[in-house]
Amino acid sequence: MMNAASTINVRLSWAIIVIATACISICGSAEYWNDWPQFHQGPEHAGASSSSSPLANQTAWVSENISVQEGSSVCVADGRVFVNCVDQLVCLDQSSGKIIWNASFEATPGICHVWGFSPAYDSGKVFLSASKTVCLNASDGRELWSFVPPTGRGAVDGGPAVAAGRVIVSDWDGHHYYCLDEETGTQLWNFTVEGNAQSTPAISKDRAVISGWEWGLGGKIYCVSMDNGSEIWNFTTKNSPCGSAAISEDTAYLTTYNFEGDGEVMAISLQNGSLLWQKPIARTDCTPALAEGCVYVCGGTDGFSDKATYCFDANTGDLLWKTSEDDGIGEWRCSPAYARGLLLVGKTENMNYVALCALNATTGETVWRYPAGGSAPAVADGMVFSSGGGRVYALGQGG
Repeated sequence: MMNAASTINVRLSWAIIVIATACISICGSAEYWNDWPQFHQGPEHAGASSSSSPLANQTAWVSENISVQEGSSVCVADGRVFVNCVDQLVCLDQSSGKIIWNASFEATPGICHVWGFSPAYDSGKVFLSASKTVCLNASDGRELWSFVPPTGRGAVDGGPAVAAGRVIVSDWDGHHYYCLDEETGTQLWNFTVEGNAQSTPAISKDRAVISGWEWGLGGKIYCVSMDNGSEIWNFTTKNSPCGSAAISEDTAYLTTYNFEGDGEVMAISLQNGSLLWQKPIARTDCTPALAEGCVYVCGGTDGFSDKATYCFDANTGDLLWKTSEDDGIGEWRCSPAYARGLLLVGKTENMNYVALCALNATTGETVWRYPAGGSAPAVADGMVFSSGGGRVYALGQGG
């Protein structure tokens, strides 16, 4: 028979396991708990961190004007912040914001500068897609390998996703996603979609969710095998699935952009591609954030539709709250980030990021507002990182 102390220890151990399991469910693999190594946190794109978030808009540091790609998100790992700066990848010190190194690359020509795509970090390497995908040594920026799509077309909006020793990248109007070996850059398989291959792939276990779309003609969402790229299912959408999926357990959550009116946020079964629920929202490319049994999304476009941030019940799709359209918090390129009860969301004016807002994740009320930044925030080690006007802004207790 256990004594009282033993009973308490067992209960404490079980409590720790339950909490850890909940964190893994929300945030993905345990290795990602304190960092933000990829777009929207981990390969599942849950957009939620186990890290705390600053409770006030305290500036830790502001970087130099390094011409950060509008709409992109930074990735944070091993005490460094990696930033897409249109034609170079810049590495900043996480504590001070000082430049450690930068590496030049060829940007995808044309319309890519409207959108932003983000770098990804894994095991001492950092990846970024543009005209080609590059893999750099995260310590000094040395190129380890590069991959040029056989179509000769570069990535637009969608960045690389890394999981289980593999990197998935895209070539936009080349209509392909490519799975590469993480160590060598060797192509393992490719998958052809109908329309533009724009999303950053969302990866969960042995499956990847990707999409293709045509201007104003809708598109398809695909689920493919990570092993060989074979199609598991596809789902046809009326509007354009321009953004990326977020995955929680057996459900993929996505949004669509409607060039003529409202888009949607939807929940799709990861197992068979069946539609679980679908709700109208303002047109958007937003990747949802998943936490507390909720789906958080942003939508709206300056000059075309009202902008707002929404919270839906993840199981039923019921609308729980929505910010006032007069506040204009959120936008079609704003993918929110969740951290311990706060939702971090950007605000724009005339397509320019002008503020970062922290909302109460339960009510949608504004907790604090910072008068700069706003592009797809990242949360790591108790700090929030966002960009706007060419600079990276770090909030919290900096070094």
